[in-house]
Amino acid sequence: MILTKRFRFEAAHRLPRYEGPCYHLHGHSYELHVSLEMPIDPETGMTLDFFVLDREIKEKVLDKLDHRNINDTLDNPTAENIAVWIWDQIHARFPQLIEIKLFETPDSSVTYRGA
Repeated sequence: MILTKRFRFEAAHRLPRYEGPCYHLHGHSYELHVSLEMPIDPETGMTLDFFVLDREIKEKVLDKLDHRNINDTLDNPTAENIAVWIWDQIHARFPQLIEIKLFETPDSSVTYRGA
C-alpha cells in the first residue's frame, strides 16, 4: 500500500548559481507530497497513523523551512536540491519512503525517489 501525505509551506530563496530572475531573492508557496510504501497492519487496518507522519515532517522539515530563507539551510536551494535534502532528513526515520514530490508552483514540480 502506498500512503501519501501532502504538506504546504512558505519560504524564500535565491539561486546563486543561476543567471536569470531566480538569482534574486523571491518566495514560493511550496507543496510537498511524501509517499511511503508499507504493508497494512492486520491489527489496525492501517499502514501508518497520519499523525505520526505529520509530527515527523513538522519537526524534521517544516520547522526548518517554513517562513524561512532556504539559503540559510542549503547553499544552492533549487527544487531538486530541496527535494533531496527533505529525503535525507526523513529517510532514516521512514525507510519505507519511496518518493518526495515538491511543487514550487502549482504546475511545476520535481520528484525524487532516492539515490
